Amino acid sequence: MNNALLVFYAVLITSLTTSFVIHNTLIEIETLLTFYIVNAVIAAGIYNVAYFFRKTQQDYLGYYFLAGTLIKFVVFFIYVLPKFKEDGEQTKEEFFSFFTPYVVALLVETISLLVLAKNNNINNVKN
Repeated sequence: MNNALLVFYAVLITSLTTSFVIHNTLIEIETLLTFYIVNAVIAAGIYNVAYFFRKTQQDYLGYYFLAGTLIKFVVFFIYVLPKFKEDGEQTKEEFFSFFTPYVVALLVETISLLVLAKNNNINNVKN
């Protein structure tokens, strides 16, 4: 496994774990761990796709990122939002229980993809 992948996984897991521990002490929602895992899996999938196609389809890295964001929103609207609306109201705690891990994973994913694209551009420049 490449060093860039290991660094990405380490940063993603560390960031989401730290966020989860803090979040779980503040709010007790039974599906909180599931939301963190779903966001981690989708972020890892997006980064993996971008990493493995970084040399052959470098111009499409941004589209992979946007597709991943779309997947996260589809998951939210199909699975998460209906669950929140079962009781007839959506609380701030419910809202932030999904969007906190979403934002943390998004930040790690965005920074990692920018670094990946930058390193790939540096490696492709001929002197």
